[in-house]
Amino acid sequence: MSPSGSDSNTGANAADAVKTLKGVLAKVTTAKPADSVNIVVAEGTFVNQSVVWTYFNGQPITFAPPAGATSKPIFDGEGTGLTWFTMGDSADSTVPTNMHFIGLTVTNYWLGLDLGRDKAPGNSHNEVRDMLFERVGAFYTHGLPNPKGYAALRLRQSSNNTITSNRFHGVKNSNAADSNGDGENEDLTGYIHAIYAAHNARGNVISNNEFNQVTGDAVRTRDGSDDNLIDGNRFIAAGKYSAYSDWIADTGDECPSRGNRFKDNKVGDGYFGPFKVGFVTHVYGPDDRCGDGDGGTSPARIIETGTVMQ
Repeated sequence: MSPSGSDSNTGANAADAVKTLKGVLAKVTTAKPADSVNIVVAEGTFVNQSVVWTYFNGQPITFAPPAGATSKPIFDGEGTGLTWFTMGDSADSTVPTNMHFIGLTVTNYWLGLDLGRDKAPGNSHNEVRDMLFERVGAFYTHGLPNPKGYAALRLRQSSNNTITSNRFHGVKNSNAADSNGDGENEDLTGYIHAIYAAHNARGNVISNNEFNQVTGDAVRTRDGSDDNLIDGNRFIAAGKYSAYSDWIADTGDECPSRGNRFKDNKVGDGYFGPFKVGFVTHVYGPDDRCGDGDGGTSPARIIETGTVMQ
């Protein structure tokens, strides 16, 4: 890929580079490679790019800059309300989707990277590493396509992923916007998260990331998203109520997440000031919904150890 490329090119080498993510998907879908795929993303700025990715073969499919690159390639949504990259539904949940996103900048998007659909077959064993997600959310897209943004990185039905050594800087919604068209402005800052893992997003490792300037809780899990590890991260002016929270509504059929570990993280103030005592991590909604019914003891929703307040 190159900002100066063309989707009419073959994409076989740098001199014949493709220009857009949709162009890359078209080439890969036509070729149907059975082995691994490396998409080499040239340095420079790609403007208003967006794709719903639908090709998976179980082997690694990697988006990364060339060896020796001195800067991160930039995908700039220009505040037009786009989602940069959406994972389409996988045909077979037993085959890992195995997507890798390494060393790129994603900026001025409503939502950055969307891994997985709601209650879909699921996806797994993806990697997000050394990425910069900057200026993501409805605050930066002037409320498009919806004043209520949700995440820089969203995982739904997405498990066994590694999310490491990324920087999330500026993930925001407005504190005065009309999300439902009733003419009344609302505070939407708490609805957006740097990482939002929901609907059975399990076994993910979220480590050594930096969260900075995030209006909602920086990391949130929801609805049966069990056994995730949030380890060795740094939180700076990140979080409305907590650095990490697990949430379900007071009513409904969603289940609390269990066995999530918040371990050895460095936590400063939240976005709006110091966290309340005991709120670095917090849970919302009933703890006993979806119990096994045999009187056994369920794992704790959040296990917090080794937090260093800064």
